[in-house]
Amino acid sequence: MWYNISMSEHSLRQGPPGSGPLIGFQGYLARPFGGLLGSWSILCGVAASHHFHWQSEDLWTLALVWLLVEPGWGSLWRLTTGTDWFHRLAAGWPPAQPAAVVALPYSQPQATAGRLRRWLSRLLGWGHETFWPQAGPALLGLIGAAALVGVLAHLLPARFRPLQAILVATIGLGLIQRCRGRVPLAGAAFVPVALGWWAGHLAFSPLNWPSLALALAFALAVWGSLRLEAGLRGGLWLLNGGQVLAAALLIGLKQPLVAGAVGLLLLGQVALQLTLPPKTFERTPPERPPAPPRGQEPSLSVLSQGSERAVVSRRMRPWLMAAMIVTAWMVS
Repeated sequence: MWYNISMSEHSLRQGPPGSGPLIGFQGYLARPFGGLLGSWSILCGVAASHHFHWQSEDLWTLALVWLLVEPGWGSLWRLTTGTDWFHRLAAGWPPAQPAAVVALPYSQPQATAGRLRRWLSRLLGWGHETFWPQAGPALLGLIGAAALVGVLAHLLPARFRPLQAILVATIGLGLIQRCRGRVPLAGAAFVPVALGWWAGHLAFSPLNWPSLALALAFALAVWGSLRLEAGLRGGLWLLNGGQVLAAALLIGLKQPLVAGAVGLLLLGQVALQLTLPPKTFERTPPERPPAPPRGQEPSLSVLSQGSERAVVSRRMRPWLMAAMIVTAWMVS
């Protein structure tokens, strides 16, 4: 049930029915740094709280938070926004072969019972032909993830509830983008990075504004990384700007040494960015693919792993993660 969050905003080609989750899981495992962002952000939040101790109670709390953020929130996000609930499912209606439904005794075809029988027959046929092959595994995963989040909500403190509400709102915005044929890369960065960071911090101490702001700054940088990898404009500006914003916040917090460390780690990323083709730095939108045939969903597919932007983006990810942990550990 794990989906690769680094998808092109204009290109996600769906595989055969039922292959999507498996392909996404393979892509998730093939990108270790990208796949570790959620867990890494939890550790950053724990470090920023400065109240974690290596004892059984804190370790148990950390395990529960990891279950909430990664298998819980992460699966809810990926399964909800990574499944096409709109175009392909709508294209399968009405079904080619309605299901057989037994008619009620003495019911007339034009009566309410007859119309209800025809509607139910079509619905069951559509579910068998279209919904279950394409969205059935995702629906089962959503039910399991929702049950896990529900159990953990009773085990963890009530201060996690605002984060749950923020997650629901983010998923709603992601669904709107997906309905319009776009992959919600901003949410794909915000959920694991910002929410993961805040959850790790809240597990051991109340959330303060420096931790809140720094998590948002690094979520902005990760959003830029995803846009860069997808070949979309503004990726480098967001990637570098998010880290510059984090450094500025550290200077405002009277942490110049930590800000300098973040700046040095950013310089390492800039050195890698210089290897990108010149067109990457142009602020012009990329060429859009041709419009899909009528009745088909917009083309949305994972970027080629051989893409030069994708390779450079992956190489910059460890530098970005190092900046996150250094900032979280040293800020007070």
